[in-house]
Amino acid sequence: MLHTPLHRALGERPGPLTDQMIDDAVAQGILEGDELDWKKGLPPEKDFRDSDIVKDIAAFANASGGIIIFGVTETGMAADGRRDAGELTEKYERTIRQVSMTAITPPVFGILAITIPSTAGPRAVALVVPASPDGPHLIYRHDQFAAPLRVGADTHWMKERDLEAAYRSRFDGARRGEEALQQLYEEIAAAADPSERAVLVGAARPRSRRRRSEPLESLASTVNQAQLVTRWWLGELQYSPLEDVDMYRGRPTLGGQYLPPKSPEDYREAHAVILDDGSVGLAWRAGGHERDKSSRYYEPHQISTLAVEAFAAALSALVHGVAGEHPAGDYDIIISVDGATPPEFHERNAAPPSGVHRPFNGRFRPVRATVNPSVTDTQFIRAAINVATLALNQVGIKKPANLDAMLPPRPGNWT
Repeated sequence: MLHTPLHRALGERPGPLTDQMIDDAVAQGILEGDELDWKKGLPPEKDFRDSDIVKDIAAFANASGGIIIFGVTETGMAADGRRDAGELTEKYERTIRQVSMTAITPPVFGILAITIPSTAGPRAVALVVPASPDGPHLIYRHDQFAAPLRVGADTHWMKERDLEAAYRSRFDGARRGEEALQQLYEEIAAAADPSERAVLVGAARPRSRRRRSEPLESLASTVNQAQLVTRWWLGELQYSPLEDVDMYRGRPTLGGQYLPPKSPEDYREAHAVILDDGSVGLAWRAGGHERDKSSRYYEPHQISTLAVEAFAAALSALVHGVAGEHPAGDYDIIISVDGATPPEFHERNAAPPSGVHRPFNGRFRPVRATVNPSVTDTQFIRAAINVATLALNQVGIKKPANLDAMLPPRPGNWT
């Protein structure tokens, strides 16, 4: 679900953008502001690159993010009517994303282009621009680069002192973000106690700072959806840390919500945390799982390579679900293995020693990636595949065995 500046201006709870919300904004004369801009209509696709919309995208990204609504007229910055915004085709969406990456330096990622459903009357379109950690963003106009900035309902151009402050903020923000990500990793790892057996640990954090949101409307619903997506990505295999956390017993923790394991002290004990700023932590006792259906088990330091795939899929699906509730642009992800003994990785149904893999230097190095969860779950599986591949490459395995971008049809019993 979305919680955009338009939701906040109307006092709406998180949810989709609706035609009724546009009517309500016009009826109430909602004003443009730091995070909201009214536009009469989309420019022709061929003219988008040279339009002022590119400047507006960069200006919002340089501030705190925002939303541009097409299909609304305004007088004195107040919404006062509707007109047809034009059609947002898939090709036009690709153009918007492409221009946001090529006409703005550095690129602005994570823009959501949304057609607001309407059964009758004029159409409306929204562009949701996340706050960016990579500012200042520059555009090329009149033979020079300049950085626009949204200030109230107007766009100003950054002066030298503004640019200096923006660059300082970028580098300070990157340092603080890395510290926060590492702290979350260490805290969720400690919850699973890696002293007894090998633990797969992962943490993810939005790269852009965003306003603290209300807790997720339904923690269980978000986690359940991530669990279903993980199963789908793994070919309906019900084997991942999301199978082993208790999604119905979530409880408050500092700055977020914590999901305890279904079975504490179990060999598959799992823990998860979802923070109000969109950060996600996940830990799973992955050493010593069942080898096969014969009730044989690996040693505590031995991890199935399938568990690595399942963990990467589960963390990625959870990030996608949480980001869908409160879009925040790109996420930084870290995955590694904690344990008292150097880990071994075993392929199921492969006779030792051919199916046994170890990092060449005995140490498993943390895997890091930056992902864009604003795409669909059908597309986001590629992020899970990339993370799993980086992890498996360390131990000499070329690619995942189960994760595949060629997905089967989505299960029909999903709600």
